[in-house]
Amino acid sequence: MKKEIKIFAGLIFILFVTVGFAQNTGKIAGKVTDEKTAEVLIGVNILIEGTGLGAATDMNGEYIIVNVPPKTYNVIAKYIGYANTVTRNVHVGSGSTTKIDFRITQTEITLNHEVVITAKAPLVVKDMTSTEARITADQIKELPLQNINQLITQQAGVSKGSDGGIHIRGGRSSEISYLVNGVSITDDFNRTQALSVETESIQELKVISGTFNAEYGNAMSGVVNIVTKSGGQNLSGNLEIWSGDYVSNHTDIYKHINSVNPFANYNFQGFLNGPLIPDKLNFFVSARRFFDGGYIFGINKYNPQGRASWVDGFLVPNPGDNSFVSMNSSSKWSGQATIDWKITGDLKFKVDAFGSSEANKFYNHMYQWNPNGSSSAKSKGYSLFGTFTHVLFLNTFQELTFAYKNNNYATHLYENLFDPRYVSPDSALIAGYHFLTAGTDLNHFDRSTKSATIKWDLTSQIDNINLAKVGVQAQFDKLFYENITLIPALGSNGQQLIPFVPSVPVTDTPQHDKFERNPYSFSAYAQDKIEFSSVIINFGLRFDLFNPNGKMPVDASDPDINNPFKQENTFRDLNSDGKISLDEQVDGNKLTVAEREKYWYKKTTIKTGLSPRFGISYPITDRGIIRFSFGIFQQIPDYSQLYIGDEFKLTSTQGIQGSFGNNDLKPQRTTIYEIGLQQQFTEEIAVDVTAYYRDIRDWISSSQAIPTVVAGISYSKRINRDFANARGVTLSVKKRFADYFSFGVDYTFQIAEGTNSSPEQEFFSQQNGAEPTRYLTPLDWDQTHTLNGNIYVGSGDWGASIIAAISTGQPYTPEVTAGAYSGRNIIPGLPNNSRRKPLIANVDMQLHKDFSIASGLNVQLFLKVFNLLDAKNPVTVYGDTGKPDYTLQQKTATNADAGWFVYPNYYSMPRSIYFGTKISFTN
Repeated sequence: MKKEIKIFAGLIFILFVTVGFAQNTGKIAGKVTDEKTAEVLIGVNILIEGTGLGAATDMNGEYIIVNVPPKTYNVIAKYIGYANTVTRNVHVGSGSTTKIDFRITQTEITLNHEVVITAKAPLVVKDMTSTEARITADQIKELPLQNINQLITQQAGVSKGSDGGIHIRGGRSSEISYLVNGVSITDDFNRTQALSVETESIQELKVISGTFNAEYGNAMSGVVNIVTKSGGQNLSGNLEIWSGDYVSNHTDIYKHINSVNPFANYNFQGFLNGPLIPDKLNFFVSARRFFDGGYIFGINKYNPQGRASWVDGFLVPNPGDNSFVSMNSSSKWSGQATIDWKITGDLKFKVDAFGSSEANKFYNHMYQWNPNGSSSAKSKGYSLFGTFTHVLFLNTFQELTFAYKNNNYATHLYENLFDPRYVSPDSALIAGYHFLTAGTDLNHFDRSTKSATIKWDLTSQIDNINLAKVGVQAQFDKLFYENITLIPALGSNGQQLIPFVPSVPVTDTPQHDKFERNPYSFSAYAQDKIEFSSVIINFGLRFDLFNPNGKMPVDASDPDINNPFKQENTFRDLNSDGKISLDEQVDGNKLTVAEREKYWYKKTTIKTGLSPRFGISYPITDRGIIRFSFGIFQQIPDYSQLYIGDEFKLTSTQGIQGSFGNNDLKPQRTTIYEIGLQQQFTEEIAVDVTAYYRDIRDWISSSQAIPTVVAGISYSKRINRDFANARGVTLSVKKRFADYFSFGVDYTFQIAEGTNSSPEQEFFSQQNGAEPTRYLTPLDWDQTHTLNGNIYVGSGDWGASIIAAISTGQPYTPEVTAGAYSGRNIIPGLPNNSRRKPLIANVDMQLHKDFSIASGLNVQLFLKVFNLLDAKNPVTVYGDTGKPDYTLQQKTATNADAGWFVYPNYYSMPRSIYFGTKISFTN
């Protein structure tokens, strides 16, 4: 611990001598000169309309305004003897500098004269030293979207795996950090979003896929930062309603898809914002109700309780009704509430509250004729942020944030563990290639992650060159996890009760895993952004500390404290002779778990790390820059990899068991190099070309078999072993809106290779007798070529937009089937991921028409179509053919159930069509 204290003390020193910059707000800077003489003007007041933010020019005629929320503003220059000059449509992005120079004109003091200039946002961001994509609220409303994930996957370098996970620059989906207003909403248990933030609430979405700054931590491949809307000075709001259904011709894949109901899927959402106390207290509230009836249906041929069920001690017929039952429906409630309180001119307080609740069904092919027997998932999460912003002196402010988030996820069929509708697991015993004709999912799963965070940041524009920030953060987590597989209850005679009665196994068995863990982390960072006219430099240093608060077995050959193998760990050595005699091997002489705990475990170590970051941007012309960046990034492993199975519950089964959690894992790390070019060719068109390389080390994998003292019984645990690399080139071309249209095109060429795509892959390979993986193969989500495009055409009261994407297929591992007459026999040893799935293409469309009903009241009618061409995009294929709709198994499985080889979840979503209206008002 002394070493960690020294490192921390050293970093605190660095924090006060190094500086950095804010990421959730931006700044406006520039120079004011006389239009005729070109002389600089001192003391000119620069004001941002409607905000209370402003500055005065210095001896060099320069001004800087910091802590500006990302938005579009009007900026005013006021000076006695000169006409007021207004620059409109000034866009400010988080973490960036917007340059606005004024050339103001002398006028008679009695004249009320105003000069108006309309600004155009620069297409080349000169202070951007790494790759990032910014999407504003105005751009979002023009695109056909249902959620922000669709928006994220449209960015260069981002791909979507067959399981729906998002991958940035070849990394695992767990390597992304999700933030709202700079505060993490990532559920560290599995590194997913802890709650939903709807597109209507977003002011700016920033996807950083390059070498993000030291302010961001616990991420390796990318950061998604959502800046939400706040209340304005005028009362405004809207209400959006739409409904529709899936409309597809692929009835051979999707049962019941030809039964179209225009109200099967629906959405209600809206927001309201404005002042509670003018110029003092503002609010913003939004809410959404969303329901999707799904497009994969099962047929209720059989009820879960079987063809017959017990009623009053008698078996009575229990047939299904042959109705169609959705097997992938989704239902969601979500909302946001924000209060902005201007306590004094120098002190502000902001409260953000977010919440969401979802219920989902996930398709299980076995239950297609028994759809009511499969489980559903429910998740709910909420977060509460409170931020004090205090202006200490000119261009220096501090922020103190308190945050709490709670995320719960549960899956079960019936809420009551002892529900009489559960049936024996024997009901699921059925021959191959047949759907279940009875049976219920006996798994009950529940987990929650609660996090309390305190965060402090200090930002200062030290001079005209350096914009500075330092900060510290502490996070305390509380995890709860319970996974139960119900088992048959036994009678007094030790036999299973008939009819079946569910029973909960004890917690020292693999069928019932239950634990609580309390890890905590601390981080500190320092950065500097140096802005010269000829070069912009970003550099920073981050320190991370993590304490898993765990414990590991001292004796790896006998790790299970509840059911030890060694006799000295089972019985007391009464005569202290170092041996357990037969007389001592009796039930009354057994050690208790409490007695074993005194010597069984050793504490895990505290993990620390330093991560340097560096980026440089060099303007080569007034419209072009070259940039280079480098960084080392570290990430704590998912809590699921640390804690699930860390009690090492072993059975007497021969072979390799596991793979078990390891709460002493090291952080994973990656080194990223990037070089890029931005070039603006015309007033409306710009190009960005970027090349990158990522070296990834200490990925979580599964260990080789660890032998126990019992011959033939071994186990595997999580270890830091896997490695990977990703390299690629991205090309983006964007045209901003002018002459009634805008467009964007981006292309990505990428190669992502690694030893294993998931931590479990190595364990399953060992079970099949494979040697340890020592070579690189394409990762499951490797996508060599990706092309995304969007176009918007419109005017003031109408618009049409299209999003299109096409990508080469992701890899799969081929299988060779032999024995056409003797049954299926897979020949092992074929290279992992050595074949490619078919390419995927998709087109989404949105049309809208606006009507002005009255002053400040507008109505919009719109049409959204997803998968416009109803493409059959395969996301999974059969290993023996590489096709989603045919396998050689069909030749031998002559008695298979009808439709068994048609997997609707092997394809992406079919076409869906929605009509809706949006009513907006502004006071």
